[in-house]
Amino acid sequence: MEPDARRERNRKGGIVAALIGVAALGLTAATTLAGFSASITNPTNTFSSGTLLLSELPSGQTTPCLSSPNTAGGITTNVNSNCTYDNFSGSTTPGAEPGGTPVSTTVVFTNTGSLASVGGLSVLAGTCSVTGNPPGGTGANAASTGSDTTGFCGKVDVQIENDTVAGSPSCLYGGTSGSACPTTMSNTYTLASLATAGSQVVKTHFAAGASQTLKITVGLDPSATNADQGLTATVPLTWSLAQ
Repeated sequence: MEPDARRERNRKGGIVAALIGVAALGLTAATTLAGFSASITNPTNTFSSGTLLLSELPSGQTTPCLSSPNTAGGITTNVNSNCTYDNFSGSTTPGAEPGGTPVSTTVVFTNTGSLASVGGLSVLAGTCSVTGNPPGGTGANAASTGSDTTGFCGKVDVQIENDTVAGSPSCLYGGTSGSACPTTMSNTYTLASLATAGSQVVKTHFAAGASQTLKITVGLDPSATNADQGLTATVPLTWSLAQ
């Protein structure tokens, strides 16, 4: 091939290569210039758990017992096993109960949490125990007690009545449900039988912020004898909310 023809062919090949390079550069430039974009950020996505809390306030008191202390991190157990209020007297100081005269205490329970308690409010009585502990005794006979420590729990009659709805009391324990507890207490319902009766439902579906007003009445049964003097029966009551 003649040198001039070879040079002409190389020149044309170089021109073609240059044009291809320019075209490729043009495509790259076009891609870089198309900088469209869009985005959304949600910085406040949160999930919060509710609370199920119980408050107890006997009549005559101003400070309620709480299932959990009102402190950050304090709800870990949500169980208050040391509420010092006496549901049988409304006091923190036990006193002598008169024979034959029932004593009633009103106790208000409130769901102070943010969640409704679908399982409701219930009460479970523990084992009844008896000690020879005459309160307020004086003089030479201050330590005198009866001997019926095994039978005394069965000599203390008890009633639990729901008085939340004014004019429509309902006997939860101690009589017929749906009506007021009997005026005359029955020895069928005692601290001994309450301790074996199992959990008693006070209110199903206990709404957040709602309250239940209960009247708890105890009295010494007429069948009690001198052997039942100077004795103290103790029954733990556990009030619970369930979701």
